[in-house]
Amino acid sequence: MRLDVQVGGRTVAQLYRERDEYVLKYLPGAAPEDFVSLTMPVREAPWRWPRDLHPFFRQNLPEGFLLAVIREEFGPLLDGTDLSLLAIVGGMGVGRVTVTPEGGSPGADLTPLHIESLLKEEHTTAHFAALVRRYARASISGMVPKFIAPQADDFAPVMPPGKPTLRTSRYIVKGSDDSTPWLGFNEFYSMRVLERLEVVPVARTRMSDDGRVLVVERFDVSEQGVPTHGFEDACALLGLPPHEKYATTTERVVQATRAYMPAARMRAQLEHLGWHLLTNYVVRNSDCHAKNIALHYTSLSDVSYTPVYDIVTTQAYPRYAASPPALAVDGRQAWGAGKTLERFFNSRLGIPPRQYAEMVERLCESAIAVGGEVIEAAKNEPRWRSIAKQMVHAWNEGISSLRDPKRAPQFRGLDGAITAAGFSDAAPPDGSRVVIGRSELLASPRRKP
Repeated sequence: MRLDVQVGGRTVAQLYRERDEYVLKYLPGAAPEDFVSLTMPVREAPWRWPRDLHPFFRQNLPEGFLLAVIREEFGPLLDGTDLSLLAIVGGMGVGRVTVTPEGGSPGADLTPLHIESLLKEEHTTAHFAALVRRYARASISGMVPKFIAPQADDFAPVMPPGKPTLRTSRYIVKGSDDSTPWLGFNEFYSMRVLERLEVVPVARTRMSDDGRVLVVERFDVSEQGVPTHGFEDACALLGLPPHEKYATTTERVVQATRAYMPAARMRAQLEHLGWHLLTNYVVRNSDCHAKNIALHYTSLSDVSYTPVYDIVTTQAYPRYAASPPALAVDGRQAWGAGKTLERFFNSRLGIPPRQYAEMVERLCESAIAVGGEVIEAAKNEPRWRSIAKQMVHAWNEGISSLRDPKRAPQFRGLDGAITAAGFSDAAPPDGSRVVIGRSELLASPRRKP
């Protein structure tokens, strides 16, 4: 089997298996700007990877529920290799690169989805599962139920002359499951803690009326749905397969991503990453792994971190409440990081202690403000009360663990708001330390400093 690899809708390379290796071979005449990946620039010699697909091509392969659905729907077309899976889903995915069977065209013939109607519907688990099955033809990673589908409006725009005609959806649609109820509500408000500060780009989101679904506006396509940006996550840049997204450290992620940053934007970009990392500590998101930190670009001269995405208060769910941060910092995986984070920011990100303290305070104050919004939303919709209670308790712990204990009496937290809302204590962890997306049957990976 040979697959065509397109950049911006133009075929520039072929991907195939040769004995025990996977091979990416650029076509004659491919220009330097036609590079498929930052790790595989255009050259005459092929790029080979042993046993499995190159990490770049594996980064967006479906996982979890979506993968199970694709196996059910397209089983006869799958031969057990990732190459056959990519042949089915690679025509539409995240980033400017698409992959199709030899001679095929990018894109997929899918029924347009009306986003406004979707946001107003009531979404049971079965209903959302049916939507995932309907649109199970896109290359998108992640364990929670999600899909990419063409919006009804995406077929209307007039394309500029001479531009690629490939169009895809402007949105990723994410749903809740039994282990993460009201995920739309949770992620919407967790992301808002950073978004309202307007200090770094954050993926724009909309929550469904029932709080179960989140619609995420893609940052790799234009308003017309035309792919504009390349996308590579830190897991792929480290040469790791997706299932090893936890098997690294924050230091290695910084090293792998900054290697491609233009010097002129390095300082601003490392500060961008700092805001992202700190937000996870404030809202207690234990699932910021190597696939949730990524780069995007239109060329080698404008490589930068993507807008921040996938921030969820995982501690709000008792099953995940005992989970530590996904990636170690200076060998530690603990929410009470003490001076460890401050030292990391200073030595690895170039952010001095005074600036670090200011960033902490701005995020803590934002969490307090958004915490009030969460409580108010739960007053208007009683079924959100349980998840709202869990979230604000988690944020309150995040705030107190980051602030300097010597100065803590000077600052307010969410205690007063929690008491005024009549919330009881947070539900205790269920006793396990489960990491979202990681099987409990897997042994703990060894981490390198």
